[in-house]
Amino acid sequence: MLRDRLEGELVLPSDPGYGLATQLQNTEYDTVTPAGIAYCHSAKDVLACVRYARDTGVRVHVRSGGHSFNGWSTGGGLVVDLSRMNHVAARAGAVHIGAGVQSLDALDRLKPLGRQIITGTFPTVGQGGFLTGGGLGWQTRRFGVASDRIVSARVVLADGRVVTASAGEHPDLYWALRGGGGGTFGIVTEFELLPVDAPRLTSFETLWSYEDAAEVLTAWQAWAAEGSDDIGTSLVVLPGMFGPGGRPVVKAWGVHLGAPEDLERALDELTERTGTKPVHRETGAPGAYADVMHEALCGSKTVQQCHRTGTHPEAVGHRHPYTRQAYRLTGRAVTRAEAETLLKAWDPDLDGERYLLCIALGGAANRVGRTETAYVHRDAQFLMGYQMATRDAEAAARGPAELQEWADRCDAALAPLATGSYINFPASRTGPGWEADHFGENAPRLRAVKHHYDPDDFFRHAQSIRPEPGRTTETGR
Repeated sequence: MLRDRLEGELVLPSDPGYGLATQLQNTEYDTVTPAGIAYCHSAKDVLACVRYARDTGVRVHVRSGGHSFNGWSTGGGLVVDLSRMNHVAARAGAVHIGAGVQSLDALDRLKPLGRQIITGTFPTVGQGGFLTGGGLGWQTRRFGVASDRIVSARVVLADGRVVTASAGEHPDLYWALRGGGGGTFGIVTEFELLPVDAPRLTSFETLWSYEDAAEVLTAWQAWAAEGSDDIGTSLVVLPGMFGPGGRPVVKAWGVHLGAPEDLERALDELTERTGTKPVHRETGAPGAYADVMHEALCGSKTVQQCHRTGTHPEAVGHRHPYTRQAYRLTGRAVTRAEAETLLKAWDPDLDGERYLLCIALGGAANRVGRTETAYVHRDAQFLMGYQMATRDAEAAARGPAELQEWADRCDAALAPLATGSYINFPASRTGPGWEADHFGENAPRLRAVKHHYDPDDFFRHAQSIRPEPGRTTETGR
């Protein structure tokens, strides 16, 4: 039995804790019933799962943090869970992390070591999926795409080998793992990363009335694209349920890696560009990278409290409800007319929980060639998208069509601006051209790498690269 082969834990449907073990970040997938969840402690455990699945024909689903919007890290087969492979170490000028470590834990454990890594903008995202999909966030403009900093990766392959992929070993696999998407070419168990300097940060937040939303969105995008790489920033349009006085609101927030006075000047410039007065503006005190990022991601919660509810006795972190979304990458700041179109799709007159989100990219991320790694989107200046949710259990059970219809309308509003899509922020509904949309001209090489390392398509999900028969890679044998 598989249980006898594992150092870790195998949870079956008849076992206590099965309900918790099946959970992803999104409550929508609580109805999925895997045959088992294997909490792996080592690459040896992962290898045992792969061999068991090969012998029995059971499907494998790879899960690190469980944040897959579209549920790609679960299914009716065996979930290979990497969350307990969460070690963090700094040695010889590099950071070594397990694929299951979450952003907030990595920040916390690296703080006393004087090293840090790039993380996303949600605290409990697992690094396995984050890094293999590319890795975008507030550090993108200053330090680049997170996957650009992968020095090597330890990978369990479909044929039962455990290999190290780097520039010198299996270089095509190494290329593919930097942006080609998780759960596709093998199961990464550990990363060696080039750390970023652990600078001091200053957080900021500015709020505007929704009546000024078109001016603010237009000005903020131009300000972010033209401004210093030291500013990592997002903008979100929120409904009245989240705004002061029960009215919709526009929030721009993020972190600054430079001197506080430079941030104040930059925020003054943003206000001047909008031509409107914000209803609130606040900057935090400069602090250590880990501390400021933790506060931005978790507020006043402790590290343990910030984890997802149920995963630790003190954890109170929320889960996402039933959600439908549309996300695209864009290559320039919007015009005023385009901003109005985007806001019309968001629709201020609608009730319910929804938002329009923009994350500023560019900077160092775009100083790398499109084909140097699998992450192809080196012209992207913004990740833009919409999400709508329902917390009504009855509505979620029937999969309300109005949410998907809204997401489709929003996707249509984004389409004229789009330069591609980011595999870690997929739309709820994608068309037949998704492969080119996510990977551009890198798709043929990705198919060739897939064919070489996983010709039987053992590792797969709804939008993973498929092998291309008859094609082989020239290197990495």
